[in-house]
This record gives sequence, structure tokens and C-alpha cells, in this order.
Amino acid sequence: HGQDGIIDDNGYVQNDITTAALVKQALSHAEAGADVVAPSDMMDGRIGAIREALEDAGFVNTRIMAYSAKYASSYYGPFRDAVGSAGNLKGGNKKTYQMDPAN
Repeated sequence: HGQDGIIDDNGYVQNDITTAALVKQALSHAEAGADVVAPSDMMDGRIGAIREALEDAGFVNTRIMAYSAKYASSYYGPFRDAVGSAGNLKGGNKKTYQMDPAN
């Protein structure tokens, strides 16, 4: 689908379900020895949830790299082409939840 989260049958991103998946991914990376995790998504509350889970699992020194802002920029086009996800957007975009690069 090309969006930044798990979607429901109506095409809406499910924040809490996606956050739970991001927590599992972060723990998996930490368990594999990662010093830093960098969730690239737009879910509310994900950093707090990831930090809590990492600390509860004993990974108190695992850092979280913040994506403070994500831009709805055409510069992402070549990246989406390279990873094969451009077609998933089906002509759509992420302008409803990413920053305007002109802002």
C-alpha cells in the first residue's frame, strides 16, 4: 500500500497496531546487537513505547535516532523506485501527514 503503517480493510493506518509492530522490530534489532534503532514512520507515541520496551528488556543504552520531521518531497521518488515501493502508492502521496518541504 506504500504508507507508513499497517492499514485496516478500509485503508486507514492503524496507529496502535503499527506501534506494537515497531516495538517488536526495535527489540529484535537490539537483541541482534544494534546500538541504535531508527523507526522511520509517523505513528503517535512510538518513541515512548519503544523506549519503555527497550528499557524493560535491559537495553538501557540502546539509542533511538529521531526522525523529527519527514517531508512530502519528490526527492523520495528515486528511493521508492529503487526499493520497488513506488507502485504501492497507486498515484497517491503522503502529503496529508508529512511536512511541506516549502514550509
